[in-house]
Amino acid sequence: MTRIAPALLMALLPAAAVAETDPPMTAEAFEAFVQGRTFDTHDQTGRYGVETFLPGRRAIWRDAEQCLQGTWRPQGDQICFDYEGDAFTYCWTYHDRGDWMMAWLDGDRSSAPIMLYPAEEVVTCEGYFGV
Repeated sequence: MTRIAPALLMALLPAAAVAETDPPMTAEAFEAFVQGRTFDTHDQTGRYGVETFLPGRRAIWRDAEQCLQGTWRPQGDQICFDYEGDAFTYCWTYHDRGDWMMAWLDGDRSSAPIMLYPAEEVVTCEGYFGV
């Protein structure tokens, strides 16, 4: 048992070190970064959605299946999104990468991240019919 504990501790150190050197953006930093901008959202398979961030911590998300208006709010070190018509709350930790961001759902760095890159378009749900 005593051999397992040091091995487990050593395995966890790299993740802890990364988290300390790459802290999530604060709500204020996130707001300053995104307000009035639109971002394409990518996962490992490519672009799957786009989101425009409006004043008042409002956002419009659009993908192939839906267009949703919502709001975001800080919750601990996460940014949480509540969209009209969607009962689920989506919470992420966002990390500044210069002119783009990387994010993990629920701050879980063991999962695959998403990447948000600046986009030129402004998202609206006007005339949106989905798939």
